[in-house]
Amino acid sequence: MTLPASFEITLDFLSDWHVGTGQGRLGTVDAEVRRDADRLPVVPAKTLVGVWRDACETVAATFDQAADRPHAWQEWVTWLFGSQAARPGDGTAAAGRAPVPAALRLTPAHAPAWLRRGVRNRPALAQAAVVLRPGVSIDDETGTAADRLLRVEERAIRGLRLTSQVSLAMVGSVSGIAADDPTGEAGTLPAPAELLLRAGARLVEGVGGKRNRGSGRVAVLLPGARVDDADLHPMVTDPRLAELLAAGVPATPPPPPAPAEAVEIFSYGRLHATRRAVRVVLRVVTSVVAAHDVLGNVIFSRDAIPGTAMLGAMMRRAEQVTGEGVRRGRVGLGDVSVGDAVPAVGDAGDAASVVPARPVPTVWQRGDKGRGPTVRNTLRAEAARGERAKAMSGWIAPDGDRWHHVEVGMEVSTHAVVDDEARRPTVASGGVYTYLGIAPGTLLCSDVVLPAGVRLRLDRGERLRFGRSRKDDFGLVEVVDVIDPLPAPPAPSPVEGTLRVWCVSDVLLRDERLAPDPSPRALARALSTMLAEASVTVREAETASAATRREGFGVAWGRPRPSQIALRAGSVVTLTVTGLIHADRLAEIERDGIGERTAEGYGRVRFNPPELATEQPAVDFSPASPMSGTSADPTPDPVDQLEGEADPHPVEINAWRRAIRQASAGLAPHEMVPGIDRLAGNRAQLGSLRAQLERLTMPGGREMVRNWLEGTSAVRARREMWTKDVLADLAALLLDDPDRVWKRLGLADPQPLLVLAPGREDAVRQRLHAEALTTALGDALRRLSRTPGGRSRASSTAGSDTDTSATTPKEAR
Repeated sequence: MTLPASFEITLDFLSDWHVGTGQGRLGTVDAEVRRDADRLPVVPAKTLVGVWRDACETVAATFDQAADRPHAWQEWVTWLFGSQAARPGDGTAAAGRAPVPAALRLTPAHAPAWLRRGVRNRPALAQAAVVLRPGVSIDDETGTAADRLLRVEERAIRGLRLTSQVSLAMVGSVSGIAADDPTGEAGTLPAPAELLLRAGARLVEGVGGKRNRGSGRVAVLLPGARVDDADLHPMVTDPRLAELLAAGVPATPPPPPAPAEAVEIFSYGRLHATRRAVRVVLRVVTSVVAAHDVLGNVIFSRDAIPGTAMLGAMMRRAEQVTGEGVRRGRVGLGDVSVGDAVPAVGDAGDAASVVPARPVPTVWQRGDKGRGPTVRNTLRAEAARGERAKAMSGWIAPDGDRWHHVEVGMEVSTHAVVDDEARRPTVASGGVYTYLGIAPGTLLCSDVVLPAGVRLRLDRGERLRFGRSRKDDFGLVEVVDVIDPLPAPPAPSPVEGTLRVWCVSDVLLRDERLAPDPSPRALARALSTMLAEASVTVREAETASAATRREGFGVAWGRPRPSQIALRAGSVVTLTVTGLIHADRLAEIERDGIGERTAEGYGRVRFNPPELATEQPAVDFSPASPMSGTSADPTPDPVDQLEGEADPHPVEINAWRRAIRQASAGLAPHEMVPGIDRLAGNRAQLGSLRAQLERLTMPGGREMVRNWLEGTSAVRARREMWTKDVLADLAALLLDDPDRVWKRLGLADPQPLLVLAPGREDAVRQRLHAEALTTALGDALRRLSRTPGGRSRASSTAGSDTDTSATTPKEAR
């Protein structure tokens, strides 16, 4: 089975495992397991890519020994996973070639969607996916545990099956591979790449921390592969890999396909007379890092995706529709404008209801040092001294005659660069770093201006990648909908003699000497040129503006881009108008932008907006306002998925084990077995009963337990010691009444919070019956053994403080 360009891999964990966050919980856990939004363990794509690439490099090094061309297989590894220019042995760096982008794209490995849905609102099930493992540090000199070095770490339980989506960014129409290309058919994975991926997956045996010491044993299963656990040591069987290697080491493969050609860009100003606006609604799937600032080892993201990062993806999906069909037309940079993907509010199920947010005008001030409920528009009225007003920041979205204050959720993710030789993070390898990105579930909107007759080839559910580390854990966004065309907003109504300009994106302007000039005067000059029949001048007293600096990096060049000094988004400039201004012309400027690089979303402005006309804007600061980024989940319910699964899920098993231990800890011995407390301190008889608990798990153990009960009843002294009622209750508890132990533990009723679907309790009880008896009755016997006065007469006579199990001659009989 040849792999398609997009497929799913499964991680089947054969032991408990730890992929941590680098953090702990004070006083309880020293190392936490990384979890997703549903509190289930997750394996980051970075971790999976690292171990998979390492295994593929081992395979390539072996195959290259029989290849006719040097590094023939290593070139395919580089094509799949990208070059490592920072690594001394990287071939592209040595040859002076441009870095090769990775063709392989992975998503983090999550539990199946039905399992994530099943544990929602069931915290006991989510917590049951993790166990605690204590440990100590051994002193090298004494060989004993070192003082004050007890460590408790979380580990995800064995038996979990996680899935990750794998796609190839350079296969088929994207890469330009023809159907008759020897490296692979259109839309399928080339054979050399498939061989490397399958062989590399077969070599991966451990993931996460302490994988060299038994933790993290895993089977990475590509389509068609399976785990054969017929014996004690599970083995991975991959028929497709056996087929590819049937003739031995394959011959030297052809060179990998070249990267996709860059999109042809026409630098003409404009080639089309009419244009329209299109709104692209996106939902963040994995955290997006649109790098804004770097402080030490922390990379901060913007709270919006710049149009600069989105322009290439939108241009690649632009196609011209004519009477003869769809073709690639000539589009000039002056014909398009891709706006920043800004935060939005609304219902993802109804794209028409989604409203993009705008940067807060700099003339808005919020009372109580920026934390109060009152907002003043300083263009209309100054805030009172007692209000202690401060300039407001963030985003606002209109809602009738009110506004919502939108706060973009950010997600923190910590990673480490693992040294290949030391197999752990080191200072030389780069150590630990942290990303702060836009949180999953966030809705984003980008307004794209296109010529008439040109459309975006974007479908609902299509996934795009933007920002840093977009080949693995970050940058994945999903297209919610495309509104084409976007209803035109009402044309701005010019006020005689006054024009207020609100910058809703950064504006790039220059002075007469072509130097960057992020000032209101430069904006006035640019507007005077565009309005032609009218001229404008700045009213300094009614203007509030600021400058900002944008940095960038040219991936194709491998070099930083020049810094951009811009008039910051949110700036408000009040202009005095001389001459006549037409509303249609103002509407065109709002759509097209002003200044430089408007194709990348710079220069978006609004004229005389209602945000600048209200003296005291009504703003909703409640955290319940906003962002509904969750779309309808088409995944079947857990009930449908588990209908054919008779065996309990490992999460259910662990949740019930925890419930058994908690219920057992709260039971007194006489509540577990009425009348058994009369045997308190009689270690011989209690120990004999404890031995019967071990027999319950042995073949034929039930008959042995029954023989013990009958033998105990046959001896008069023991029968009198136990009493007939206690022995009868023990017989029912251990052998005859399977439900009795669950009734005593309070777990006989339906337990909706401990199962993934209703009606699965009986399967779990049957599986854990012997374990529940051993735990509950064992706890009761331990309490009875430790009861004061439980010391035997022989021990008391000797005056020893050591507990013994000596018995009197009568007890021996």
